[in-house]
Amino acid sequence: MTRDDLVQRLVTARRHHHLIETLPPESLPPDAATAYAIQQAVIAGLGTATGAWKIGARSPGGAASGAPIPATLVHASPARIERQHFFRVLVELEIAFRFAEPVAPRPDAYARDEVLALVGQVLPAIEIVDSRYAEWPNIAPLAQLADAQNNGALVTGHAQPYGTLARALDFVAPELELSFDGVSLVPEAPGNPAGDPRELLVWFVNHCAAMGITIEPEWTITTGSYVGAHRIEGPGLLRGHIDGFGEVEIEFV
Repeated sequence: MTRDDLVQRLVTARRHHHLIETLPPESLPPDAATAYAIQQAVIAGLGTATGAWKIGARSPGGAASGAPIPATLVHASPARIERQHFFRVLVELEIAFRFAEPVAPRPDAYARDEVLALVGQVLPAIEIVDSRYAEWPNIAPLAQLADAQNNGALVTGHAQPYGTLARALDFVAPELELSFDGVSLVPEAPGNPAGDPRELLVWFVNHCAAMGITIEPEWTITTGSYVGAHRIEGPGLLRGHIDGFGEVEIEFV
């Protein structure tokens, strides 16, 4: 299987809601660069624009990764979503950002202070995690990266100006709640595995620059779950709240 074959399989899986039943070893992306190229080719194959990105890391200062989210899969809260549109539904409560202006590629790397000075808005978000692979989660990490790092959709809350809130908000350990039909989904020790998610924005800006991608100010950049991932098996009301950041709501039908 060539790279184009995997692109076509992922596009078909999304368009026709068909799982990719098997993925032989020779079809796996050989490296992250190939997986990132496949992400972009899938967006182009779907004929949609990018509407958001998901980024994350497993530890503070750890290796980061990310993936574009098609604009058709980005919804404003309160959202009413049909669960049958997904192969599986896991949900994550996150903090997201938008930049104040386009951020264009350049030869020199962007420094942390430069990146944070370009942030325009902050908002709460719920990511719906899904996969086009029947064998997920028992699938190679690079194959998951190629498949938009397991993104299914993104629901965004109300955006607030970042500059006036940056010093007042707790990005590392905010007070928060996520509940499904009134039952809390928050673990005993919530927290983003990356620590302060703003550090991921520095990686993201330079990742896009290396790929020749201009970051658009309307893109929502979501930065990893504070509560882990929780499977939703049926219809119901999902409500998230992050103190100081706002609320986000999904009704699954």
